[in-house]
Amino acid sequence: MKNFTKFLAITLLSITFLSSSASADAFKGGRILTNAMLKHCPMILADLAGSHMKADWAKIVEEGTLAETMHAICPKTELKPIPQKDMKDVLDFLQYYARDGGALPSC
Repeated sequence: MKNFTKFLAITLLSITFLSSSASADAFKGGRILTNAMLKHCPMILADLAGSHMKADWAKIVEEGTLAETMHAICPKTELKPIPQKDMKDVLDFLQYYARDGGALPSC
């Protein structure tokens, strides 16, 4: 019985850790965007994301024109290239705070 309890506890912990790292994270995407900015915009990043709808952000990320779009919204913004493996988190952040995303930035 003791071995079964240990096995069950280890299994539950490993499932918890593996499942949380497999999904996109909006807050991680926000940190990635903040770190990728060479020149910051005076706007709050969530307000910047609220300038487009979810489908628009998906199209922008798919086309690879994120830096140009961010620069068009806020001319002071400059982004360094974001690795493709992090784009899922960045897209999740942009869609979370999109105009039709439903989330409001907290102060």
